[in-house]
Amino acid sequence: MVTTKEIQLRPMNESDITISFKIYVSTRLEEMRPSGWSEQEITDFLYSQAETQHQYYRQHYREAKFYIIEYLSIDVGRLYVDDIGPEIRIVDIALLPAYRNRGIGTILIKNLQKQGVRRKLDISIHVEKNNPAITLYKRLDFKFIKEVNDIYQFMVWKQRSATAH
Repeated sequence: MVTTKEIQLRPMNESDITISFKIYVSTRLEEMRPSGWSEQEITDFLYSQAETQHQYYRQHYREAKFYIIEYLSIDVGRLYVDDIGPEIRIVDIALLPAYRNRGIGTILIKNLQKQGVRRKLDISIHVEKNNPAITLYKRLDFKFIKEVNDIYQFMVWKQRSATAH
């Protein structure tokens, strides 16, 4: 079982772009395989998408904190958080396939929830409707608020309900 002490968040810098893009690509590979494209075409396309996404996040979440998730000093994921506004927004959280379903995401989200309680802020996230992580968010008391663009579920965890328990 993964423990909190084994996980570190390291602020992302320009030298981490490669691992960040690799993590993004790993989250999309399976859905792209039925496309009929070659592995190289898929990989090239996904790296292009990763770059576009990164630019979008930098432009639209200027105050966000971009982290590389380390597990036992190994780069295993990324966490982008915008906590400047009226809530804590999880902009992106992703792990390499070998590190999913080990409890790393649960620990990170519970740490954000502790921050939410301490700072009296709710936490929000947009999750693709077919993302298996939705079950994690539901288990951690995130509630469905609305569908966005027929692709995403906007989910919110309310710190007030957490403090009432």
